[in-house]
Amino acid sequence: MLVRAILLIAVVALIFYLADWTKESDTARRLVSSYGYTGIFVVAFISGFNLLIPVPAAAFLPLFLEAGLRFWPTIAVIVAGVTLADSIAFFIGKVGNELISHSTEGKIFSKLEEARSRYHWAPLAILFAFASLAPLPSETLLVPMGFLGYRFFHILPVVLAGNFVFNAIYAAGAVSLLEAL
Repeated sequence: MLVRAILLIAVVALIFYLADWTKESDTARRLVSSYGYTGIFVVAFISGFNLLIPVPAAAFLPLFLEAGLRFWPTIAVIVAGVTLADSIAFFIGKVGNELISHSTEGKIFSKLEEARSRYHWAPLAILFAFASLAPLPSETLLVPMGFLGYRFFHILPVVLAGNFVFNAIYAAGAVSLLEAL
C-alpha cells in the first residue's frame, strides 16, 4: 500500500511538472496538440483499466489545457474513453456469467439470480456513487454486475453519469490546484 501511495504521489508530481514545463515548451505543446483529443481518448481508455495504480485521465488535464485544448471537450473525451473501458469490463463479467451458467448445475447461479432480483436497483445506485466519488476503478463493481446478468442499457447511463461527475470534479480540483501553485 505504501508503494502505491508513493507511486501515485510521484505520478501527480510528474503531471504538474509537465504541465508547468508545457507553459514554456513549444515542443511539448506541439506534441500534445498533435495527438489532441484522440490521444486523450487513448489515455482515458487505458486509465479506465488501471487496477494497480488508479490514476484518472483527468489528472493529465493541466497538461492538456496548457497545450491549448479546451476544458469541456477534454472532459467529454475522457468520459467517453473511461466509459468504453468500463463497458468492456462489464462484458467480461457477462462472458463469465455465460461460461459458468453453462458449466454448473445451476445452484450457485440460481442464488445469484435471486439476489439480483431482490436488490435490483440498489447496486445501480451504489455503482453511481462509486463511479462519481471513489477514486478507484469502476471495474470492481462492473465485472460482478455483468456476471449477475444486469442489462448493459441499465448500466451504461449510470456509468456514463458517474464518470462525468467524477472527472468533472477531479478536473476542476486539478485545475484549481495548478492555479494555486
